[in-house]
This record gives sequence, C-alpha cells and structure tokens, in this order.
Amino acid sequence: MLRHFSQSLRFQFLVALSGVLLLALCSLVVMSQWFIFPALHEEERGIISQELKRVERGLVLAQQDLLAQARDWANWDDTYLFVQGNQPRYAEVNFSPEMMEEMRYQLIAFFDVNGEIYYLSGLAPDTHHFATCSRVVDDCTWMAPFIDSIRQSIENTPDQQYFLFPGISSPAMVAITPILRTDGSGPSTGWLAKVRLIDKKWVVQMENVTGLPITIEQQPTSDAIPLTNIEGETIYAQHLLPTNVPAISILVGTQLNRTHYLASLSTIRYVLIWTACLMLFVIGFVLWLMERMILKPLKALAVFAKQTSSEDSSLDSALLCRRNDEIGMLARSFEQQLSRQSELNAELLKLSTHDSLTGLPNRRLFDQRLHASIHEMEASSQPLAVMMLDIDHFKLFNDHYGHQRGDQCLQQVAQALQKVATTHDFLIARTGGEEFSALLPNTSAQQAKHIGQLLHNTIDALALPHLASPVAPYVTISVGIGSLDEGTDISPNVLMSTADQALYSAKAAGRHQVKIFTPPNADFSAYRYDTSL
Repeated sequence: MLRHFSQSLRFQFLVALSGVLLLALCSLVVMSQWFIFPALHEEERGIISQELKRVERGLVLAQQDLLAQARDWANWDDTYLFVQGNQPRYAEVNFSPEMMEEMRYQLIAFFDVNGEIYYLSGLAPDTHHFATCSRVVDDCTWMAPFIDSIRQSIENTPDQQYFLFPGISSPAMVAITPILRTDGSGPSTGWLAKVRLIDKKWVVQMENVTGLPITIEQQPTSDAIPLTNIEGETIYAQHLLPTNVPAISILVGTQLNRTHYLASLSTIRYVLIWTACLMLFVIGFVLWLMERMILKPLKALAVFAKQTSSEDSSLDSALLCRRNDEIGMLARSFEQQLSRQSELNAELLKLSTHDSLTGLPNRRLFDQRLHASIHEMEASSQPLAVMMLDIDHFKLFNDHYGHQRGDQCLQQVAQALQKVATTHDFLIARTGGEEFSALLPNTSAQQAKHIGQLLHNTIDALALPHLASPVAPYVTISVGIGSLDEGTDISPNVLMSTADQALYSAKAAGRHQVKIFTPPNADFSAYRYDTSL
C-alpha cells in the first residue's frame, strides 16, 4: 500500500510542490542576504556620501563667494590707486566695524607689489575690537598667523586663489586676488586678501542652508581619521578636508537619520515573510483544488474506463472518437467544439480586422500592416507612401439623401477603391466614417500621387449624384499623401500625420484634388496621428 501511495499523483504532486516551496524559500533567503540587504547598505552609504558632499559643496561655494567679493574690491580703480598711495580717504570711506560685521569679514589685508603689508583692517576674534594698521603690531598682533600664511600663498601662487586655514579658535577661509584696474587691465599693484572665520555663526548659517547639523573640527592630519558611526537610528559621518597647513586638517561632520533605511528594511522583511506565507497558502490551496478538481474526477474516470473498456490506452484520437461511451462522447464533443472554435476564431479575426459595412480592412489591420511595412522599409531601404482619402462634404450627402443612401455611397466608393488597390497591389482600409487610408509599399511620393489621381478619377467616374456638394454635382474625394523615403526615421504616427496634413491642405485648397505633404521644416515630431480603434 505504501508503494501504491508513493506512485500516486497525489504523492508526486505533494513532493513536487514541496520541492518548489523549499527552493523558493532558499531563493528568498539567498536573494535577501546576497542582493537585497547589501543593496540597502550600499544605498545608505551612497546617501551618507551624498550628504557629506553636499556639506562640502556648501563650503566650497562659500569660499568661491568670498573670492568673488575679494575680486570685486581688487578690480576697482579706487583700490588700484589706494595701494599706490593716491586715494587718502579710501580707508576712511570703506572700512568700519559695522561693515566688517555685516559682511562677516575677520580680516582684509592689502599687500603692495613686493608682497609687503600696505594696509590691514580686521576684527579681533575674541574681543571683536576693530583695528586698522600697516604693521602686525599692538592691536593687530592677532593677525600675524593669517598674514604669514597669506604671504606664503602669494609667493607660491601669485594668481587668485582660496584655501582653508587652521585658525586659533576656529578654522577660516581665505581668498586672495591680484589688484587690477576695473577693466581687469594691469599691471597688478599688489594683492587683496579677505579672511572669514568658519565659526559658530557660519556653521548655523550653513545648517539653515543645507538642513543638516554640521560640525567643524581642527585636528592634526596624522590623527584626523574620517569615521562613520551608526548608533541606533542615527548615523554620524565625517569627511576630511585639507588646509594650507599640511600638518593640520579639518574634519567636517554631519548627523543623518536612518528612518528611510530602517523603514525599507522593515518593509522588505515583511514582504519576505508574507511572500513565504502566501507561497504556503498557494501550495495548500493548489493541493486542495487538485484533489477536488483533478484527482477525484480522474479516479472516477479511470474506474469507469476499466468498467467499460479493456482496450489499449494508446489508441489514437480517431479510434477514441468512435467510442460510444462517455469518453467517446467527450472526445467527439471536444472535436466538434474545436472545429466550431476554429470557425468562430476565423470569423472573429475577420470581424476584428475588417469593416462590417464596406468589407474593407479596418484601422486595426491597417495599423498592423503600417508598422510591418515601416520595419520592412528600414530593412530593405525601399520607399513607402501612405494616403488619407476623404469623401468631400459627406455630411451634406447624409443630410440631403439620408443615412441609408450614405451607407450605399460608402459601399460603392469602397468597392471602386478596392478594385484600384487590387490592380496596383496596395492596401486600402476604411479608417473613419467617410475616411479611407492607403498603404503603398515600394512606392515613392510621385508614384503615389499618380495612384491617388487614379483613385480620384475612379470616384469621379462613378458619377454618384451629390447635389448638396459645393464642389461638384457628384461624389468626389480629396487625397493627402505622405511618404517615407530612404534614410528617413519617423514613427508610424508621424508618417500618417504627414498624410493627414496633406489631406488638410487639399481641403483648404478647395477639395476634389490630390496633395503631397510638404514639411515646413525637418522636424516631424510636431505631427500626431490618432491610432485608436
């Protein structure tokens, strides 16, 4: 009995689905450990790096702004004359403690062409005492470290520059630029340097700009190691910035919230758990359905087959259909249904691709053939033309003769167009109420115009009365032609839009004529064609 159970479909399905479940669970675990969680960690590291770079960009922009302000002062005729000793009231007019406070300058230094101090103005870092002098003495003694660093930078790089400087209480940004005339001409008469402390006020301002908490620390370069520490839901990250003093560096730090990462991690865990539970449920449900819908009916059918036939089970379908039992009835019924289904599919295909009134292909089939023709044209580099045809003033025809006569008119026009299309081997389709479209592979625009004129004349030859038309006393058509020549790369929508534009031109010119699309420029992207069915 155990052997019989192991050979049953029930047992085989159970083993197969259990194997699928185990494989799926192992795949989820592997994907989580090797792909999903590492991707989340990588995304978090990217966010940390991005935010630190944003803080660093803010610092660089602040230095560039300071350099721009220094350049504005240095490229000024009054400054140029001042350093030459020709502007005695320059310092009195331009320097004040209020100006220094408002512009957040710590020091403004002027140097002559030999790099010697010409004039100094600044606010003491601790006392905010305003002082001006021409030497680093008395009230200007605190300026000595800045002046030495600026002089060294001028000697190494006489052009404009900016750098970070490790100050006494806090680091500073320094901008240096040569002094030139307002028009930028030289020769330079010296250098102008501006110093701005990266103090608490500056940090607060940057925090308001970036929306991040920022810390600035000065440390010996040998001890300054940027770290990224994770504590619960908070990340503390630092980035190392060099100064013009190689032995000292600046650590820029910020604090980030891990809410996004933790939320993503929690969501993925829930998804994995629910996926596993759903798989268990699906497998159980499949086993139950299999028992109710497959195994029991098969068992009953097998018992019935044993009771009604002892023939070889490998008989072909013809022999099976000749059976007179329920299986034979089922086989014959299936064969009949299959045959009927084939007929219905053929009818449905025709209904879905042809117009019921005129028997012509409809918009769906036309669009399919259009896409295929464009691909073939691109592969073979052959021209392709399309047409849009419209019965002139067809609404007036319907209003005058009635819709029944209008339908008869459409059928007669469609038959005439189809005869020409069959003779010249192209596709004609009804794509609107009184609108028809034609697809002419391997046909240039001029060849298409000849065929369009032939269609135009064919409809004229029908001489269908249209007394309500202001164009002619019989039914007429207007034709618009668009083409796709070798090397042209446009979409089916745009191609049909060119024909639509040409048809519009034919109507605007008085109808009852054939027009070829002439683009106003090389850009076809502005034209659109409605491909809805």
